[in-house]
Amino acid sequence: MHGAVVQPGSKIGKNCILNSLCLIEHDAVVGDHCHISTGAILNGDVRLGPGSFVGSGAVVQEGTVLKVKSLIPMGKIVRRR
Repeated sequence: MHGAVVQPGSKIGKNCILNSLCLIEHDAVVGDHCHISTGAILNGDVRLGPGSFVGSGAVVQEGTVLKVKSLIPMGKIVRRR
């Protein structure tokens, strides 16, 4: 979508939606069938499992690994576990 940014070294799976103004930082991996909503940020080296949803304005800290079918609500800040 308009204004989405995917930085070098990132991998985006099949059938994904990268909505307007989302940011996928360096070396992040987005699994198949994911939806990254408007303005969401996946920082460097994030791993997002297949079938996951990241809500508008959510931020995922660098190096975080999220499981299959993770649901990150709008505006949520997710820190490494």
